[in-house]
Amino acid sequence: MRVLLAPDRIRPLSGDPGEPMSAIDVAAHLARGWAETRPAEQIVAHPMSDGGAGLLDVLLATLGGEVEAALARDAEGVQVPTVWLRVGATGYVETAPLLGDPRGTDAARLAATGTSAGVGDVVLAAARAGVRRIVVGVGEGASHDAGVGALQALAGAAPETPVAEVLRQAIDALEGVELIVAAATDLPLVGLSGAGAALASRPGIDAAAAQDRELALAGAVARLEAATPARRSLLAVAEGTQTRGSRRPHAGAGGGVAFALASAGARVLPGAEVVAVETGLGEAVAASELVVTATSTLDGGALDGGVPGSVGRLALAALVPAVAIAPRVLVGRREISGTGVEAVYPVTDPPRPGHATPSTDDLSDALSRRASRVATTWSR
Repeated sequence: MRVLLAPDRIRPLSGDPGEPMSAIDVAAHLARGWAETRPAEQIVAHPMSDGGAGLLDVLLATLGGEVEAALARDAEGVQVPTVWLRVGATGYVETAPLLGDPRGTDAARLAATGTSAGVGDVVLAAARAGVRRIVVGVGEGASHDAGVGALQALAGAAPETPVAEVLRQAIDALEGVELIVAAATDLPLVGLSGAGAALASRPGIDAAAAQDRELALAGAVARLEAATPARRSLLAVAEGTQTRGSRRPHAGAGGGVAFALASAGARVLPGAEVVAVETGLGEAVAASELVVTATSTLDGGALDGGVPGSVGRLALAALVPAVAIAPRVLVGRREISGTGVEAVYPVTDPPRPGHATPSTDDLSDALSRRASRVATTWSR
């Protein structure tokens, strides 16, 4: 039996200390547990990403390629060494290291003063290195500048340059380059359900501060929308019915980086779907007899736009069963119906009445144990 392991990275649950476990390590621990129970089965690791932190590690593990060095500004505006990945004529950029930690102690300050300029620095470096196609993974970030910093970096423009001129110069800098944004969140940039409002969930930011930040950016966002070249939409019923760029799904990724790059001509797509195509996940699923995925929290969002959802849809199309594992499972049989995910498992079983909650301190061993038990159910 051929078993495909296609997990996302796993972040600590809210309040838990420690760094996230990479998708590569998650796959390794699942494989270890599976092999202990079913040593004769063929286990294939295919780590996945939704376009957020850890993207380059996943792509390097699945595609290979050359790691290229670059200098770019971090969220503070300080120039730091960073990398991007070249695979043939395509360049891959991970923005998470450049936008700051949205859960860090300085999240409130960076939301107001942080810059996305480093994203433009790396994209421009890749374009100047000769790649004709650039995939930019954009997830959460502490910076929330509507992506204006990224456009200014692409344009080589001073801060006082009018937004319309910045956009024109950024478009010129990307001439001949296909730009794709792999967005790890589907939030729009503005509105009650937008990335601006979502700032209120971060440390040190309340609803009033989040609203103030959105209002502070309103002028730049409006001018950028007004300057964005019109593109004919085959879905628009009549002229003027197209949704404003800042209100489109995914526009809020990276504090508006996705919105700004879309204004410069990028295609913005669900990150997990992009990574699935780039890494050939569909072909790997079709060649397997069972697929196992994993994520931090298995909820409706994960099944819709996250790695488990992407894996499930590909498994359903290939008529291959898929199961999902997560530290926190918030969906049941009814919610997973029709998603391609046939069963869900918590990393640790819920406590029995009168017993203590199981510890998840050693996530690696917990993943291996769960994989071993899942193997006894699904192997044949």
